[in-house]
Amino acid sequence: MNFALALLIVATNPDAPIGARYPEATEVFSCNFDAPWDRNFDGWPDNWTRGRGYPLYVKVAVSEEPSAAAGRCLRADLDGGGAIAFSPPVKVDSRHSYVLEGFLKTQGIEHDRAFFSLTFLNAQRERVERFASEPVRDAPQWKKFRLGPVSAGSEEVRWAVVGLHLEPGDRADLTGSAMFGDLWLGRLPRMSLEADHRRHLYTDTQEILLTCTVSGFAEKEPMVTFTLENAFGSRVAETQLPLVVQPSENDLGASVETSVPETPPRIGKAAWRPPVPGPGFYRAWAQVQQRGSAVHRQGLTFVVARPESIPSSGEFGWSLPQGDKPLGLAELGQLLAQAGINWVKLPVWYDETTSDDDAARLIGFAERLSAQGIELVGMLHHPPAELRRHYEDPKRLTAAEIFSPDPKLWYPSLELVMMRLATQVRWWQLGADKDTSFVDYPDLSGKLRQVKAHLDRIGQDVNLGIGWSWINELPQTDGAGLRFVSLSSSPPLTSHELETYLEVARRPNLRRWVVVDPLPASQYAVDACAEDMVRRMVAAKIHGAEAIFASDPFDPQCGLMHEDGTPGAMFLPWRTTALMLSGAEYLGSLQLPAGSRNQVFARDGTATMLVWNHDPVKEVLYLGDDVKQVDLWSACRTPKQIGHEQVIEVGPLPTFVTGLDLAVTRWRLSFAFAADRVPSVFGGRHRNSLRVTNGFGTGVSGAVRLVAPEIWTLAPQRSEFRLAEGETLQVPFELTLPYNATSGRHKVRADFEVQADRVYRFGVYRSIDVGLGDVYLECGTRLNSQGELEVEQRLVNETAEPVSFRCELFVPERRRLKTDVAGLGQGRDVKIYHLHDGKQLIGKTLWLRAEEIGGSRILNHRFRAAP
Repeated sequence: MNFALALLIVATNPDAPIGARYPEATEVFSCNFDAPWDRNFDGWPDNWTRGRGYPLYVKVAVSEEPSAAAGRCLRADLDGGGAIAFSPPVKVDSRHSYVLEGFLKTQGIEHDRAFFSLTFLNAQRERVERFASEPVRDAPQWKKFRLGPVSAGSEEVRWAVVGLHLEPGDRADLTGSAMFGDLWLGRLPRMSLEADHRRHLYTDTQEILLTCTVSGFAEKEPMVTFTLENAFGSRVAETQLPLVVQPSENDLGASVETSVPETPPRIGKAAWRPPVPGPGFYRAWAQVQQRGSAVHRQGLTFVVARPESIPSSGEFGWSLPQGDKPLGLAELGQLLAQAGINWVKLPVWYDETTSDDDAARLIGFAERLSAQGIELVGMLHHPPAELRRHYEDPKRLTAAEIFSPDPKLWYPSLELVMMRLATQVRWWQLGADKDTSFVDYPDLSGKLRQVKAHLDRIGQDVNLGIGWSWINELPQTDGAGLRFVSLSSSPPLTSHELETYLEVARRPNLRRWVVVDPLPASQYAVDACAEDMVRRMVAAKIHGAEAIFASDPFDPQCGLMHEDGTPGAMFLPWRTTALMLSGAEYLGSLQLPAGSRNQVFARDGTATMLVWNHDPVKEVLYLGDDVKQVDLWSACRTPKQIGHEQVIEVGPLPTFVTGLDLAVTRWRLSFAFAADRVPSVFGGRHRNSLRVTNGFGTGVSGAVRLVAPEIWTLAPQRSEFRLAEGETLQVPFELTLPYNATSGRHKVRADFEVQADRVYRFGVYRSIDVGLGDVYLECGTRLNSQGELEVEQRLVNETAEPVSFRCELFVPERRRLKTDVAGLGQGRDVKIYHLHDGKQLIGKTLWLRAEEIGGSRILNHRFRAAP
């Protein structure tokens, strides 16, 4: 089902409140089960029929119900089983859309489900298509439901029937009832929105053409409003275009008399080339108005992706458990070439009933993937139908169940597969990615050894793998030929949990293939899904996962694509991350001037940084000469510059920064102070040194200048150097802190000028902590009800020795306040200062100074007063 149709089934028009009839819809059928619907007084609505397949002893009858419309409803009382009631056929056609409304109430239902349906029929009254509302169990009060607007997918549709359903789930209720009332079916103009590219995947923004087609409208000059939104739902563009009315054939087939006046069929089209700003995920809407009211809205999504070549090697891949569904192998091959992946898992188990043409297509598909640098993994999780019938429960077979019997059962059909694919497929997986049925399998080594021995008859030392759970210790199968495990869990591990598990879950010669799927799309916002997925992909990459797979990209909730094969909102974040990181080396993290978190990778002589910050900040520093910033949806821009430094805008959603100069990046990463913490002893000299390694690949010369807080004294502040390739520089210096130096963490910048193939000028950022961190000050401020500013001083001692301090609070233009802390053992001491006219101090900087009594430590803490 495509995105647009799925949307219509569940969506409520924002201009159509559920409590009112759908606006501008023409009534074609209504039924409230009042007296005219039961003229023969038999308790069954006239011309209605019962659905087949359920026992007739389940009572279904018109019932008095004071709370229902017209005081009557159709009531079904359970006694096991279920029931379906169908309305008389209603004349419809394929050039209109239809919306069904009704009320539902349930009593005492635990397992059965009640819902409405609308079934379209052809001229012979044969079923063509059915739409259903969401099933419910618990509706103690009358609840209104709306299904649609929906449209028939076939031009052969001539009739429709309304269905009222009370059907059992896994179990059937022995008691309980469902009541249906006030049914109403309305007719609307039919509308479709189509893109000119079937797969909705573009590489050029100029190629995109959207066409809205509307039929069955009455307006003389109908207009269509087109809207374009980005991945976050923000409006990008909007325009209004007239429908160009086209002549149509008035051939709706035979009809019966109806109270609804016939409108001559009219079809109109409007085409729009949306002004797409660049690569990204977009949602387009088309809305039609009738008599001034919005009556129909149709939407679709599309993706614009920059053409990229697949890296020669990489860790990222897709698993396709449904094989060539929803896309055939030809279209699938085109898509995979744009997905930024190097691995594909595909079901390949077929038998002698498979035609030679189908087998040839599969072999050709494998060869094309290999030519594109994509490794094919054969998934053995869905045996042929002839083999499945030998198992007790053929519909729900696990890998362990499939391969537990003697190989004489399952190997003959596999032998044909191996004969045809052995040269193209070197990796074979027993079961789907999340099939963990081999966990706790008795004599797992023996079974795997047996399976591999049979596969090796033709494949010659194949690479064998199975699904495994993160919560279980990795299998010990030495000598069994197990080469990889597909690791998953439910719920999925977080990025931090992945880091931990990957560090401890290791076995020699056993590759860890990690499943990373997006969060459920119906439960999380797009940005949250993208951020979480990318964080987990990166965590798996950094911590050594040999492969990283999306377990089912076409899954409607946790996939990268829509069910109809068009790209979803997570397609580009996955693709962008895979293209950036495939085959790259993790270098570490840079300390940035505004403190943004980041992870840096190197590949092909350049570096790439993934960067994010809890708050929106700007990171200003020199990174390279060809720096670009790329968001998760592939939108690329050149950062602004201040002098020769780039201005990188950073926020909570990670972005990639490409084009980092690799030599400068390695230089920054190698820089360190011998001591990044100095005691809070002021006036004395603290010896320290800086260390950095030449990563330019050639000999260099230059100078370094240290920039620290103004009140610090550094000697020497500037030093010159000359380094051979790979040589490490060590420069000693002395740091002197004045008596009023603030305790805590302070930024220090080392400005380098390096002469290599040319002159490079860049800063390296580090921090030095004043104070050993075992005794420190914390402060907080607040206004109390008397208008005083309360300053809360917290002196914390994390040592075993008692300490004493004389504390002074310096307030601008006010007398200093003093207090003592005597003999504080391990723990904290809290003192509160009261300052009158507190509002006058808000925003001003206060200074808290604590001098150790009988010791050399001095703690300084400056802070801004806040309410």
